[in-house]
Amino acid sequence: MRIIDLSGSEWTFRAASGGEPRPAVVPGCVHADLLAAGAVPDPWWRDNESALDWVWREDWIYRRTFTLSAADAAAPMLKLCCDGLDTLATVRVNGTAVLRTDNMFRTWEADLRGVARTGENEIEVSFDSPVGTMEAGYARVPLPAWNIYREAFRGRGYLRKMGCAFGWDWGPAAPAAGIWRGIRVVAGAGRLSGPPRVRQEHGPGGGVALEVSGAVEGAGAAVRIVLSLEGRTVVEAEAPVAGGRYSCRLEVPAPRLWWPNGMGPQPLYEVQAGLRGADGEALDSRVLCVGLRTVELVREPDAYGTSFCFHVNGRRIFAKGANWIPCDVFPSRLDESVYARLMGDAADSHFNMLRVWGGGIYEHPRFYDLCDELGLLVWQDFMFACSTYPTFDTAFMDNVRAEAAEAVRTLRHHPCLALWCGNNEIEQGFVDWEGSEWTGNRMPARDYRVLFDEALPAIVAREDGATPYWPGSPHTPGANRADFNDPTDGDAHAWSVWFGGEPFEAQRKWTFRFMSEFGFQSFPEPRTVEAFTLPEDRAFNSWVMDCHQRSGPGNGTILRYLYDWFSPPAGFDDTLWMTQLTQALCIQYAAEHARRIQGRMDGLLYWQFNDMWPAPTWSSIDVFGRWKALQFLAKRFFAPVCLSVVESLEESTMELHVSNHRAADLDARVHWILTTTAGGALSEGSADVSVPSQANRRAALVECAEWRDGSTPLPLETRFCPHPPRAADRDLVLFAWVEADGGEVSRAMTFFAKPKHLALGTPRVSIDYSAAGEGEWQLTLRTDVPAPWTQLETEGGEGRFSDNFMHLHPARPATIRLRVPDAGAKRPDVRVVPVVARSMRR
Repeated sequence: MRIIDLSGSEWTFRAASGGEPRPAVVPGCVHADLLAAGAVPDPWWRDNESALDWVWREDWIYRRTFTLSAADAAAPMLKLCCDGLDTLATVRVNGTAVLRTDNMFRTWEADLRGVARTGENEIEVSFDSPVGTMEAGYARVPLPAWNIYREAFRGRGYLRKMGCAFGWDWGPAAPAAGIWRGIRVVAGAGRLSGPPRVRQEHGPGGGVALEVSGAVEGAGAAVRIVLSLEGRTVVEAEAPVAGGRYSCRLEVPAPRLWWPNGMGPQPLYEVQAGLRGADGEALDSRVLCVGLRTVELVREPDAYGTSFCFHVNGRRIFAKGANWIPCDVFPSRLDESVYARLMGDAADSHFNMLRVWGGGIYEHPRFYDLCDELGLLVWQDFMFACSTYPTFDTAFMDNVRAEAAEAVRTLRHHPCLALWCGNNEIEQGFVDWEGSEWTGNRMPARDYRVLFDEALPAIVAREDGATPYWPGSPHTPGANRADFNDPTDGDAHAWSVWFGGEPFEAQRKWTFRFMSEFGFQSFPEPRTVEAFTLPEDRAFNSWVMDCHQRSGPGNGTILRYLYDWFSPPAGFDDTLWMTQLTQALCIQYAAEHARRIQGRMDGLLYWQFNDMWPAPTWSSIDVFGRWKALQFLAKRFFAPVCLSVVESLEESTMELHVSNHRAADLDARVHWILTTTAGGALSEGSADVSVPSQANRRAALVECAEWRDGSTPLPLETRFCPHPPRAADRDLVLFAWVEADGGEVSRAMTFFAKPKHLALGTPRVSIDYSAAGEGEWQLTLRTDVPAPWTQLETEGGEGRFSDNFMHLHPARPATIRLRVPDAGAKRPDVRVVPVVARSMRR
């Protein structure tokens, strides 16, 4: 099979309405090409976004030429292969229309025999504006949806296009057009029709067999299958081609199992399929990687209802991680290094699962490869989110069936794949389970079921057969689907804090079986805000700051919770940082609680991991890859061993809990010390604790009544606060840590009072530096008084700390690492910023 790659910079583009052609790059999109030409302003900057609205109202034309040899032009098989056309495209070769497309998620092919010729050929790809299709569909049957940011987008559900391109409550509205993935011409006598299907059989004694099968198009006598590990052949076989198909069975000697991050290694076997002709000539080949493992979604009756727990290789795991959105509203311009950085950050933060959310895209192949390599399980949504869809339309259903079948065939071999999920939040907001007609804001159950209860599960069963399917998220199975967040069954999206105004502490009452969404917003750090603002924009109620805030509750909600927890920060920059700490505390409350009730709640994925532009959002890493405070705290509360503390104002106690997510059982010792805010010791102790793998144990109960009784309570109305904090609480600090395997593995600091009421002093923090390798330093920090959430900074913000926003206490030093980008630089200057320096006292 010969490949003529049509990607690159040989393309031109222009508006269909006229104008001179400009240079274009493929893969790409019209927005990226216009930006490169200086024809439009940066949509990230200030309020420029709306200045680009004309782009999605226009039709666009891309052109280039390519050359075919006489042999290629005369080949028995000559096809144009398009990996991604966004979205309403007509492809012409030498003036003849060979392809019309209407789905950016599908690959498209066209037969070029009789159209392409020896020598120079011209290809033209024209893209229609999505507006006409949306408006015509909406006039026919209005489709209720959330996150509609332009009147023209009301028919968004009629298009098979990245939903969040039209705007979401964390991203800009800029639907693109273009050749967003690879494009090529292939010529030859025969080829493998897609990647081989690899079915795994795991025997009770630990043996593993693989059945490798697939289809052949055109000529081909046999397929050679080679299974290798770390460059060495493990087993091989040859399968004859009969009726256009091949199949063989491989017994894997001494199989090595693939495990999620934190539970074991991730060995990847390479499967190479080589198609040969009758004369032995190599015609085509495909290579993919597999991990030997089983994955189950175990749902069985228990004391709390019905479980929702992932088992890998027969072992129960607690799923922990976050929701993933596209990294750019123009995903074609993403470099693979962005995926490598973010996936590395997720693994380093002890994630073992990411949810690919249904309003984005089936991600870049490198995303899934990295998840395989790093042990990150993938909850994969089909691309339907927060909207109704025209499932009553036969052509639409044929289109999405083809899309889903291709997505499943493409991803089914990945060991990271843990779940296929039908959609995001359609059951939560858009289904009338009793009615039979479309209404102003609901679709009838029959039109929902035909896609999510019938078509998609049938496709998953046929094309995959091993990965579990879940109709939607959130979803309550059975007869009570209208109660989409039933705490006894299914998964939940818990937004009662951000959208409902509940306090952070209310999250400790959550008893959902699996938390697939919840979150809280923060602002990015000052450098990121400076990237989209002028100095005069840097106020929380400015026009530009409001333009980048897309959630209804908005910046006021961020600041309200900030002032509930902390004293007013000293200025704009300090406030940005403190909103990050507020966000981190919110998610920490829920995450530690979930670990304490593991067995009842068996997974927690916060919203959201990454960003697609600079703005206040729910992300823990901003669009430039800068970790917010939440990411550092996530690394701690998702750590294999996590110490958490539950304070009780009613009982005057502190409960110390140890959660163990190691693959093996844990024997550890917990130490604690109760001090004043000046560091004076009041009480201390220690306790041994044994914690089974994937379990939590209460390690100690610290009695604090001696230092609280008789102290004046805060005068709050008892119906709202039956157990108010006391004046003595302002001076009490509990610091605790866990020792195992000869060192500290987790620490915690807790108070009875909120931080805004604590009588914290300004700490004097010393740092001892020692070189720890090329470009890496070990830092040992000591303080004279308790210093919660201490932040470290380097000059210019460069470098990555292994921990930050950390708890320092005179009782114990803290040791972390700092990696700097310039390995030959002198010792870095580290600035210590205690929380009291960011947040002024009243």
